[in-house]
Amino acid sequence: MTTIGLVSCVSLKGTHPVRAEDLYISPLFLKARRYVETHCDQWFILSAKHGLVSPDQVLGPYNETLNDQDRLTRQKWAATVWRKLESRLKPGDRLVVLAGSRYREFLMPMIEAYGCRVEIPMAGLSIGRQLQWLSCQMQQSTRERDLDKLYECLRRLDSGLGGKRLMSECTGRHEWPGRGVYFFFEPLEKRRTSNDLRVVRVGTHAVSRGAKTTLWNRLHTHRGSNSGLGNHRGSIFRLHVGAALASKNKSLAQASWGIGQVADCSIRAAEELLERAVSSYIGKMSVLWLAVGDEPGPTSDRAYLERNLLGLLVGPTGAIDRPSPKWLGLASPNERIRQSGMWNLDFLEYSYSPEFLSILAEYVAVTLEECPSPKVSIAPESWYRRPNRPDQLNQLKLFED
Repeated sequence: MTTIGLVSCVSLKGTHPVRAEDLYISPLFLKARRYVETHCDQWFILSAKHGLVSPDQVLGPYNETLNDQDRLTRQKWAATVWRKLESRLKPGDRLVVLAGSRYREFLMPMIEAYGCRVEIPMAGLSIGRQLQWLSCQMQQSTRERDLDKLYECLRRLDSGLGGKRLMSECTGRHEWPGRGVYFFFEPLEKRRTSNDLRVVRVGTHAVSRGAKTTLWNRLHTHRGSNSGLGNHRGSIFRLHVGAALASKNKSLAQASWGIGQVADCSIRAAEELLERAVSSYIGKMSVLWLAVGDEPGPTSDRAYLERNLLGLLVGPTGAIDRPSPKWLGLASPNERIRQSGMWNLDFLEYSYSPEFLSILAEYVAVTLEECPSPKVSIAPESWYRRPNRPDQLNQLKLFED
């Protein structure tokens, strides 16, 4: 199946003969051109004067539109366009049409009768809304490419580390970096466009000045003890996994779950069954990690990477890779977890900066010992003061070092 874009001509044009793709200079045409160049295998221009035009065909400026033509003239124009277009189509092809109703009305029935699928994504939108829609679509395309770059880094990390490490098999005897960023994966959660396991949680530690915790300390708190017990009051991750498990299985529910930062022996005993269920669930997850060893603090490279990773994975417009229908997080009482497909709450609306991917790639190389660790932070110096940085939900302050 071939995807073909059709873009109508516009009144605003250059003053000299040029390639048709460069003749039309209105913001609407320029955005529509960029959209079809990105989303379609090939594209053509619907010209009121010249009919079906290839982007590389040289045209001079003209002043003609279908919007002021009578019905018979528009029908003849559509028939002329169809004779040219038919030779370029096969039944089953997909056509994305970014053109007004006068350019579509008689042409679209011919295309559909031929057995092609027609999509008119901006039908009924005003010019302003069309511009807005095109801008949003192009931002999404850029984000999808950046998301692919992230998973390329993770595949490289996976290969260099000898594979993801199963949480139930993790111990302090493994060689963990002192400080870092970690990625959790679940065995049945895959990306929308590939067989890559999708990231279900991003985390870090030591983001307060003077913090002493290590990467293994944080992972061990999430995993629980070797006996299968754990303490959800020390791990917001365990708290939310437990709440989702209890939502699915009411026999595990405990009224005391998530209440208070400490609990006496009787409360801990009552919660033991749920804590064990959480340890079992997290134990089936796998983890990758980055060695990021700059000094603890809110402006550290670890904090920079965590925020930007979550901004790319979820961000203001929501996650691109959605969870599977059986993902446990969909049973979470917390709407943010259900909507995001992540076991994170903070920084889900963060507007990421694409340049963070180069910092990520450098720390992949550091982790794989392909280059020395930076002696100082390498994140942009002013990143923490960005005006679009949303406030943290502050839930992790319960577990700050």
